[in-house]
Amino acid sequence: MSIFNREKPIENPIKERKPKKPIIWFLDILVIIIAVVGIYLIVKPMYVHWQQDRLSSKLQENFDDGDGTITFQADQWVVPGEDLEYFEDNDGYDIPPAESDIAEPEPEPEVITVKAIGKIKIDKIGVDMPVAEGSTKYNLRVAIGHYSYSASPGEPGLSIYLGHRMYDYGRHFNRLGEVVTGDIVVIETKEARFTYEVDRISIIDPQELPAYFNEQTDGENRLLLVTCHPVRVASHRLLVHGKLISTEPLA
Repeated sequence: MSIFNREKPIENPIKERKPKKPIIWFLDILVIIIAVVGIYLIVKPMYVHWQQDRLSSKLQENFDDGDGTITFQADQWVVPGEDLEYFEDNDGYDIPPAESDIAEPEPEPEVITVKAIGKIKIDKIGVDMPVAEGSTKYNLRVAIGHYSYSASPGEPGLSIYLGHRMYDYGRHFNRLGEVVTGDIVVIETKEARFTYEVDRISIIDPQELPAYFNEQTDGENRLLLVTCHPVRVASHRLLVHGKLISTEPLA
């Protein structure tokens, strides 16, 4: 046989892969962990907001057609920074936690019951939410809170309502800064619908709240809405003041 016809050996086209170095494995795992954490950080707030809104709707539905209550676990649906707010009911007017006269806080209950006493509507900013009795941090996760030491809706005196300046547009009192004098706020209970006209807006330091909560009305039926200001900073408090202009019996 001619040397020119001699067959060449066939080379294996599949080259053997070199094993990954430990540093490459580590970087691959790190990328996966970062991706999972990133997805979690994005999805968790969306899920919490969805649950808060669902419970808020359920509370309003139960106020209309049931006993007006909902329950949830104390550690569920927490609003970021809620423990630093001035919203907690105590034996006096709202004060910063560092200045509280309460020696030790009461043990946190495991299950929270939120009871609605009415609804608040502010058409100008799309607010239509249940009002819960008490401005505790639990109530404010799912409702606007009526400050227990203030006048009840429609009674002579100052009726105070507090709500979170949620980060998401339109949630709770997020848009309260758009309210101006002349706008209308409606508080509705089982017995009556109370319509208030906004006549003053204030932006104050949190330490000034007790003076406003103690404000004398000289027998007038007045309204005060309170939330943080500005959004995400919360260094001040935004107050919306109003006067009662009409009462419509419902019962």
